[in-house]
Amino acid sequence: MVTPTRRSATAGLIGLAATGWTARARAAEPLRMGFAVSQSGNLADSGELFKRGVDLWKDSINARGGLLGRPVEIVVYDDRSDPATAARLYERLITGDKVELLLSPWGSASCATASAVAEKHKRVFLNAGGASESIHLRGFKYVFQSAPAIGAYVSGVAPMATRHGFKTIAVVSRDYPAARDMSKALEKIAAENGLKIDSVEYFPAGTTDYSSNIARVRQANSDIWIGIGYPNEAIEMVRQFRAVNYLPKMFIHNGPAQDDFAAATGKDGEYVIAISLYEPVLKTEGNAEFVAAHKAKYKSEPGYYAAFSYQGATVLERAVTKTGSFDQDKIRETLTTFETDGVMGHHKVDPKTYVQIGLKGLLDQIRGGKREIVWPDDLKTADAVLPMPGWDKR
Repeated sequence: MVTPTRRSATAGLIGLAATGWTARARAAEPLRMGFAVSQSGNLADSGELFKRGVDLWKDSINARGGLLGRPVEIVVYDDRSDPATAARLYERLITGDKVELLLSPWGSASCATASAVAEKHKRVFLNAGGASESIHLRGFKYVFQSAPAIGAYVSGVAPMATRHGFKTIAVVSRDYPAARDMSKALEKIAAENGLKIDSVEYFPAGTTDYSSNIARVRQANSDIWIGIGYPNEAIEMVRQFRAVNYLPKMFIHNGPAQDDFAAATGKDGEYVIAISLYEPVLKTEGNAEFVAAHKAKYKSEPGYYAAFSYQGATVLERAVTKTGSFDQDKIRETLTTFETDGVMGHHKVDPKTYVQIGLKGLLDQIRGGKREIVWPDDLKTADAVLPMPGWDKR
């Protein structure tokens, strides 16, 4: 046996020390998580709120020592509210920036195109911003939904309609995948609960004139007007309702779940029913801390756009932690059965499609310029006032 010289032994010790230092340095290298979000274009307002949730999560994880011991950095691009641009940016994040984790953009259309890119590269894609269930019905193996599926948006319609004796529904929504999924969910709900859908109409992005929609729904005398879209669309609908002295018995839209709706509509927005997936008063895991952090950083309470991304990032963090690795196939395997609780409630996906099935929706009513939860009963903060009082009673 050859006995090592003192010099060779010393060299070996130096080599081992260098290897240890390299491993520690590698462990401390920043972890890069990438996503695109609308910072310009028609979704810029909601995109900015979605981005806030990611930023607050980054602050939180880094204050807790990082993810698997590595500080988190966020690589973010502006998708300009354009699905094709979103797809190109996710290609860049994966092949150019070589980020290790991906979070989705905001909006179902961009989530659909971006997730196809991630699937092509066999990269885990956490869909935190797209409600459309069709995103997850393409047989993809790496795409998981943490955002509430569209069925959660309308789960309170039948209980509210039944309670107040409403029988007929008109759907008037922006034309995008989530709205079409909502119509399918409503058809099933209506059939099961003795409700009738009088009409389903879709309008293209950028529409500002709803006079023809109002005329048709008014003529049909539908009890309930349901819309899916963005706050500016709900605001303009209410303004045009007022201008022609029209009101359905119940106007439901997801846009009024954002603070700018009540601020923009004033008394005209009173008694509108907001489809909400999150409220700051919820007693969910980590919500008190999330609300406090949002208030401290942005001087306001969070709405559900910020909650969507915070919940998604939290799910991804916990799945990675449970996996103990950034290996994409191992994370994917964890996420197929992974359950956890977050600010929006319980995360659980369908084991075949990876559609979100754990989260449930809320219905709020605008009262005194604020949102009060009116459904489900176990979470409500007020009883609903329906039919909506007429314009002359406000």
